[in-house]
Amino acid sequence: MPLWKLLAGACGMAILFFFLWESLRLFLQQYIVGQGIDQWLPSMLGNILHIGIFVLPIALIGWVASRIVDQRKGSLSPTAERMLRGSLWLGSGVLGSLIAYETLTLLHHGQLDLPASVLTTTLTANTFIVLLGSALAALFGMRRRGKLLHNQEKLLTDEFRAAYKMQQSLLPETDARIYGYDISGGMQPAVEVGGDYYDYLSFADGSKGILVADASGKGMPAALIMAKFQGMAQALSIHVHDPHEFFVGLNDTLRLRLNRQTFITVGMMTIDFEDRCTFWRAGHNGLLHYAARTNEVIERKPPGIALGLTHGGQLGTAMQPEEFVMEKDDIVLLYSDGLVESENIEGEEFGEERLTETLKDIAHSTLSAGEIRKHILHVLSEFVKEAEEHDDITLVVLRRT
Repeated sequence: MPLWKLLAGACGMAILFFFLWESLRLFLQQYIVGQGIDQWLPSMLGNILHIGIFVLPIALIGWVASRIVDQRKGSLSPTAERMLRGSLWLGSGVLGSLIAYETLTLLHHGQLDLPASVLTTTLTANTFIVLLGSALAALFGMRRRGKLLHNQEKLLTDEFRAAYKMQQSLLPETDARIYGYDISGGMQPAVEVGGDYYDYLSFADGSKGILVADASGKGMPAALIMAKFQGMAQALSIHVHDPHEFFVGLNDTLRLRLNRQTFITVGMMTIDFEDRCTFWRAGHNGLLHYAARTNEVIERKPPGIALGLTHGGQLGTAMQPEEFVMEKDDIVLLYSDGLVESENIEGEEFGEERLTETLKDIAHSTLSAGEIRKHILHVLSEFVKEAEEHDDITLVVLRRT
């Protein structure tokens, strides 16, 4: 609040105080001492006049000082602004007090007089007032900013919670049921919402697709992009027979809907009626395939370009899917880069090698796909410990039964 407003309010309260005090004094004099009202009224008016003469110049100079600070506000740092405002408050208070004192001296004695004691008292009193006013202003400002930040944080938390629920509703409610396969998938965002996505698709020829995608960026913008992608992927998949056509259609649609700085990586495994498996990669992480017969983990990483970076024809030419067969007890991992790029407090990444070893260690067990997925995430959690997650983590596990 500007100094002139504080002084104007102080003037009004002072007048009210003196009015009440003089009224009480008049009452006591009338009924105890016997002094009449004819002596009270001039005294009361004199006090009001003295207060007005004292406060008016301070308020006027304070108003001018506040206007000066407001005009320079945009060009000053917060610290410089506080120092300038405090200096102007102090200067206007001292100058206004001295003007008021000399005015009263001139009215009462007909001459100007400024003892050194008055100058010292005026400077001390105004310094105290400025320091007290600054402290109170800072205190109330901190409380106001704290309350504002709390309200903003609550609003953002509520909005992010609603966005998180909306994003979770876009993910599959249940895992896909494909005869001969045990499947379990899940996604956990690094913040309230994320840019990872997984889904189970059905193509026009009856083949099934298990898809993992990752939009560039994080948080709300990536989540909104992925929400668009989810609608396009589900709508397009039921109308195409060839996944090549599926990827080209997605790519061209995304180039029309998104800006050129945005792209989406996709890894998709398809299973046809003859149990032939094919991995399609559009700039995404490779697929890890544990072969039970040979007890080895194979990384399948065929060529491919991320969606949204080039036109559909070039994408279709660059994409070369890899076919393979899953035998009994074979395991496949589809995942996003957030899994292997997670870091511990020393900055060391979890890495594909550690993921491969974790898969190989548990592959001999009779655990289900869901239990394997939970075990891998548990190993990841023990590795990361208290380090902050920087990216979304998506993992889909398939086990041949």
